[in-house]
This record gives sequence, C-alpha cells and structure tokens, in this order.
Amino acid sequence: MEFTWPLMLSAVLLVPILAIGYRWLLLRQRRAAERFADAPLFARLVVRPPAWQRAVPVVCYLVTVLLLAVALARPVAALPLPVNRAAVVIAIDTSKSMVGTDVAPSRFEAAKAAARAFASAVPRTTRIGLVTFSEYGTVLLVPSTDRTAFAEALERLQLQSATSVGAGILEAVRVLPGREALLRERLHRLLRPGTPLPPANPLEPVPRLEDLPPASIIVFSDGVDNFGPNPYEAAQVARDGGVRIYAVGLGTPGGVVMQVEGQTVLVPFEPSGLQRIAQMTDGRYFPSASDEELRRVYQQLGRVIGWERTRTEVAFLLLGVGGLFLLTGGTLSMIWFRRVP
Repeated sequence: MEFTWPLMLSAVLLVPILAIGYRWLLLRQRRAAERFADAPLFARLVVRPPAWQRAVPVVCYLVTVLLLAVALARPVAALPLPVNRAAVVIAIDTSKSMVGTDVAPSRFEAAKAAARAFASAVPRTTRIGLVTFSEYGTVLLVPSTDRTAFAEALERLQLQSATSVGAGILEAVRVLPGREALLRERLHRLLRPGTPLPPANPLEPVPRLEDLPPASIIVFSDGVDNFGPNPYEAAQVARDGGVRIYAVGLGTPGGVVMQVEGQTVLVPFEPSGLQRIAQMTDGRYFPSASDEELRRVYQQLGRVIGWERTRTEVAFLLLGVGGLFLLTGGTLSMIWFRRVP
C-alpha cells in the first residue's frame, strides 16, 4: 500500500493519546467517587458494568479514529477489480471481388454495415480493432474502446486488387494483446519471409498462453484467396495463440455476373475456405452478415469479465469501515449505558 499524503499519517498518534486520556479519566472518576464512601460501601452503592463492556465502545471509537487518520493520508492499493477483458479484431476483405452486388447494396458495404452493427451491439468496454486485407494486411486500428476512432477508420476503407486472407488473419493476431510476443517468430516468418527476425525486447517477457485474455477475430470476406500467406497456416497460428476466428461469408452460391469497368465478369464466392478456417480455430462460420445467430455471438464476444489488479485510492473504504465502527460503538453505548459518549 502507498500513500498520496504520507505526512498525514502523523494523525495516527491521536489513537494512543486518546487511549491514555481515557484511562486517566477513568482513574480520576474512581478516585473522586472513593472520597465520598469507603470501599465496601462504595461497592454496594454503585453497580459497575464489567470491564469488557465498558471497553468495547471505547475500542470502537479508537478504531474509528485510526481509520480516519489513515484515510487522511489517501492510501492507494492494487485491488482486484472486475474488467471487461474482451478484445476483438474485425478483418474486412477489401479486394475488388467485394464489389459484388449479390449482397445488397454490395459485399463491401454489407461488411462495413456489419462491422458497425458489431460495434453497436457490444459493451463500450470491449476493445475493437480493425484490419483490412487485399494483397497484404493493414492494421487501421489496434484494439481500443474508442468508438469514434473505429468509425473513422471504417470510413477510410477503399477497395484494392488481390486477396490475402492469410495476411489479414496474421495481422489481426499480431495486434491482439500479448500475441505478438508469444508468436513473434512464426508471425515474422509468414508475414515477412526471407527477412531477418528483429531482436526481442529483453524487458518484455514472453507471456504464457493461459495468462492472455481471450481474443477473437471476425472475418468478413467472400472467401476468394489468391495471394500471400497460406490462410490455413495463418489459422493454425491463431489457434496456437488461443484466438478464435468467426468467419462471415458475403456472397451467394456460384457468385454473380456483373459489369466491372466496362467488362462482364464473374465475381466468385468461395465459402469453403472460410468454413475450414473457422473450424480449425473452434470458431464458427456464418453464411450471412444478417444472421440472427451471429448477433447473439456478438454479445458473447463482447464481454469476457476477468479480474485485474488496479491501483485504486481506498480512502473511501476506510471511511466506510470507520463509520460502521462509530455506529457500532454508539449503539452499544445506548444499549448498555443509556448514553453516547
């Protein structure tokens, strides 16, 4: 325990001073009474309560003074407090195949709308991150409770060309709490093959998987993968990091034929890869962003309550306990002696 105003602890000296003063007062009263009668007569005239009964209210008052004196120093302690430990990264496919209109108004806009719905459905204490993926994965927002930053990042999304589902998953895993330190070698090998691994920070210990908070990734994609790291290797890395992947397929079976830049093209939809990724990580696959079951999963992902030690000023606790001791002492005095000192 630490104290914001440690000098105020000097007020604790009031406790022994008051105790000595009370003892002196008792002796003075007894001597004054003995002047008017001899000892045998005094014992018959005055009925004295037991010593413990006289002492209990006084002890309550002294404890109250002690607690108030410590509270004046504004003590700070690391208390275990309930916190929402949930961290979720939304990974959105920004490849050109997301222009498909088989999901109204388009696959891309449906993904953004679903991301907004998720941010609205979960508690504000849930940390949400945002990653996009096309040729490579891009982190737009690390997991945060800042909903304004999330909305602004979502508005900046732009469609690009190829699709690398694996890169999107790996970048999402990397920004989840504790995962980069735990999986740094594998993440580096898959994201930046052929480049040397930077030295680890000796001041940052490698965490244990069981000590990391639960984390999830929600992937919005049409499932087409034609570039970058193997998505199944990426899913295995996520699994080894204790990260579940929930995949949402955006498209219709067989895809859709539409005009893109003056040409008639087939915009494919390949959900099988998304289904396998979700299965590998003990997550789930959803065939639609408007699936009612998906909305229930949103609520589960958004709240993982755990206990963390947080530095908190505890003067209010001492004041509350002191008030209880004061009330107890006063109540016992009224019951036993018909008075409150």
